Amino acid sequence: MGTVGQGRWDLVFPSGAPDRIGDMFATAVVADAVRRFDADLAQTVETCRDWHREYRTVFRGMTALAIGSPAVCAGIATEGLRSARNLLRFVTGYTVAPLRSIDVESQATADTLRTGVVEGGAEPADRLEVPFRDGLLSGDALRGKLTDWRQHGIIEPGFAAAVERVIDHPEWLALPGFRVIVAGVTELAPLRPLLHWGADVLAIAPPGEQRWRDLTELARAGAGVLRYPIAAGPGADITRQFPALVHWIRAHLDDLRPVFGGYAHRPGPAGVRLAAAVDVLAEDLLSRRSDAVFALLGSPTDCYAVPETVVADAHRRRRDRGLRAVDQEVLRVLTRSALYQPSYRTHVTDQQGASWGIADALLPSQGPDHALSHRLLRWRASLAHTAGHPISVTVAPPAWTRAIRAQRTLAAAYRSAHRYGIEIFAPDTARTLLAAKLVADLCAPPPVDSDTNPEYLFALGAAHGGLWHQPFEPSSILPVAAATGCVRGLFGTH
Repeated sequence: MGTVGQGRWDLVFPSGAPDRIGDMFATAVVADAVRRFDADLAQTVETCRDWHREYRTVFRGMTALAIGSPAVCAGIATEGLRSARNLLRFVTGYTVAPLRSIDVESQATADTLRTGVVEGGAEPADRLEVPFRDGLLSGDALRGKLTDWRQHGIIEPGFAAAVERVIDHPEWLALPGFRVIVAGVTELAPLRPLLHWGADVLAIAPPGEQRWRDLTELARAGAGVLRYPIAAGPGADITRQFPALVHWIRAHLDDLRPVFGGYAHRPGPAGVRLAAAVDVLAEDLLSRRSDAVFALLGSPTDCYAVPETVVADAHRRRRDRGLRAVDQEVLRVLTRSALYQPSYRTHVTDQQGASWGIADALLPSQGPDHALSHRLLRWRASLAHTAGHPISVTVAPPAWTRAIRAQRTLAAAYRSAHRYGIEIFAPDTARTLLAAKLVADLCAPPPVDSDTNPEYLFALGAAHGGLWHQPFEPSSILPVAAATGCVRGLFGTH
């Protein structure tokens, strides 16, 4: 227990050296998550000397461990989230207490945040239209593009089938009977398409005059209803105001079926704390409403268990390289596999006897905080599924978001990604497709047994942009792609 200045609310790491505490927190959480199921992996985490170099191996191992059985997957999620709450501290007034001990009932009331409401004046959408380049895709043209993406390994068959269901049923677009909580108005979050289509949305995003002016104008131009929290002004900081937001969400639970979408992300250690705060909101809603749905976008630059069909296609592409294979193999040998390292070199067999590969698209430039912040909410998705809640989890494609454009090396690699069969999506194209997938999952979810491993659900309907079908690990082609992209950038090509 410690003291801080009066009037401050915040979610913080435990005390420690400022330059090390984020890594210390991450290694403690990951070690606690896997210890019961793989003591050797836990020891590897606890004794690693360079977390920023070794975390990728650890997250691959943790993913392989989770796909082994649903019980292990749920156990890792339970232990990991418990550890995070034991270690994180919530600051309020002069008090610092572990997050696990925070009683949101005593921290805030439903009156702490007021509610702004904007009702759109447009008619609900009567068909699914997806922005693509300089036009809109709909109907047969959209079906044809989905088929093309599927055949080239840009999206998985389940994703294409989901969007096609929405093409056939445009009446689903307004999501009648649902209320969607969009926690985090990021570029790929579904807020904009849902408001355009006529959905009922609760939006949570940080304060910012221009941000909320744009969002309210968007809502007025759409066909839906936008509700948002107001403190001193529009918006709320999830990390600092999650007790008040818990009450605010509760106050908006009525006969509509709630959908909680965890879309908030920040770079660095702040992103880990934000994910933990979002998890508090999600857990409270899921515990109160048995019919609640949990929705999540998986990062394209993460690692996932993928079925043998994906692995086989990646291996086929490696065999069919033609003359390029000679140069690539020479570079691989000269760089001791730093370049053109083959993907899917190991296989994992689950308790049912199915074979899986681990698609590792973790990029060193994004670091371990990126991996952990996304894994915290993946753990919540696993536990929601285990508890019987429907979940909508979709791996998003790489897209030209502001965050990517700000990373010079990664942006350069994206410019030449098409040379490797990877599609980089415009944000409005990706956002609309991902929102359509959410609509399909809510209105006509694919049949999934309750004992299905939650890790499998990420592979079921992914839109990874081609990263999973690569013959090489993405991180091992990044330097070559970045160098090529830098040259393209000099000539102004995207």
